[in-house]
Amino acid sequence: MSEESLNTTPHNHSNSNDKVHTHSHANGTPDTASHHAHEHSHSHTHSPAEMRKIVNRLSRSIGHLEAVKRMIENGQDCSDVLIQLAAVKAEINNAGKALLKEHLEHCIVEAVEEQDKESIEKVNKAIDQFIR
Repeated sequence: MSEESLNTTPHNHSNSNDKVHTHSHANGTPDTASHHAHEHSHSHTHSPAEMRKIVNRLSRSIGHLEAVKRMIENGQDCSDVLIQLAAVKAEINNAGKALLKEHLEHCIVEAVEEQDKESIEKVNKAIDQFIR
């Protein structure tokens, strides 16, 4: 597709959830994968209550990790420290799972509805990094 046939002036669409995304369309061509360029800019709208819960979880994990650090500084038994480190690790993983669920329920549902493959690929990469 030539640059001349591409309308580079973005235009906005709103859906029923008042979310806005931007498209650039090829002039006079059907909306197919080979002729349709997307420039998506999704807002991240999450449940404030759920995000607060995740932040609170992370704050508790930070406090727990500080306590584990003090255990090491005070020469406590390594077995006990390892058990506490495992607990902190589980807390952080649970915070990540909660964030992933929240993201899937809001942003990824929207991305699928809008056929935003870039956002879906981005979350897949993030999941791969998270579960290592």
